[in-house]
Amino acid sequence: MNLITRFVWSALAMAATTVWGDGMPESADKLDACGQHLDELAKASKQWHDKSCEGQPSRPACVVPAHEKAYQELKERCKRAHEQRDANMTALFGELPALISDVNRLTSQLGESLRSDLPQMEAIVEAQKQQLQDAWRYGGELQRELMLTSMESDRMERALLLHSMLANVTLSEMVRESYRYHGGNARMVARMLKFVRLLPAAEERTLLYQQLAELLQTNGQNEQYPAVIFSSDVRSLKGSYEPDHSQYEGKAVARWQTQLLGGNFTEVRLFAHDHPEYFAGVEDALLGALKQRWSLDGFKKMIGLPHVLPTTVQRIRAVRALLEALLAHQTEQHNDAYLMQLAHELAALGANLPSDDSDASRTVLDQAKQLFGQFAYKRDFTTYAELYNVFKAAL
Repeated sequence: MNLITRFVWSALAMAATTVWGDGMPESADKLDACGQHLDELAKASKQWHDKSCEGQPSRPACVVPAHEKAYQELKERCKRAHEQRDANMTALFGELPALISDVNRLTSQLGESLRSDLPQMEAIVEAQKQQLQDAWRYGGELQRELMLTSMESDRMERALLLHSMLANVTLSEMVRESYRYHGGNARMVARMLKFVRLLPAAEERTLLYQQLAELLQTNGQNEQYPAVIFSSDVRSLKGSYEPDHSQYEGKAVARWQTQLLGGNFTEVRLFAHDHPEYFAGVEDALLGALKQRWSLDGFKKMIGLPHVLPTTVQRIRAVRALLEALLAHQTEQHNDAYLMQLAHELAALGANLPSDDSDASRTVLDQAKQLFGQFAYKRDFTTYAELYNVFKAAL
């Protein structure tokens, strides 16, 4: 390799070192990202992931002002770092032709040899510039794919960390792409909503909810359980965006009410198991369907609901709802047999209620027991529970 070629390679090495050394969004240096130690970014993303909202750590749908401020500052630093990298590269490669010209002038004694090497030097410079640009572009695409994969696999802390360092890529584009491939899978849609819920910035979340409101309606997910999660999370933004919830949570709840009255508990049971905090938000509406649309046939089918719900307190609330519906329509049929069944069910649930369970659970149990005494025959819960043991063979 001659003197000129060695010079060009040295200049390119200097350019790469200078441009990469300023801390970029796609930096491979694990200790530095956007001018901040990666450990600090990991700590911040964990705080965003584990935030507590009004005493509800398992349902972090609120916006924490301190998190939002830190997140916005980080995004701005990453944007500046990305822009600085491009500026450094443009400036350095812009200077190389002048450097080559200076070499040409200062080493004119090389004469013919220099003239023959000059095209080769220019080709090397152009090729290396293109390779460096391609490497940066590929690094950005890889980071974007890792972020999407992390979100879709429910690795939310990692997804938050990677997203916080991305520049020149909008979440709207990524959510649309993910929905195109996975929008038919309710579990995957729920994970998209979970990621959006964990984002620290209210404005960013609002824009994504507006987008998801449209996407959910493209394939019927606005009638599935992600619609319930969507409506609940949007309400936490406290008025910054108000979709028509009847087209989301309302449709899902109406469909489930029909299923329950028909004795189909599968979807409701799965939702109560996988998302108990969101199930609690629509529980009264679901259980109230029987009281609103009373039929003895519907009651006979729904009486099996408490057996399939995953937690004891959910089952107690279901029994209470059945009792309330029966009480409201007690003059339309003979009730003793049903009251004995429900008293037996409630007694078993009370025995299974953990001793360390909350006072609220005990309150629900007591409320359900008190309903027995409000029926026409004025028998209390204990009497009906004892009568069940006498007549159970006939029931």
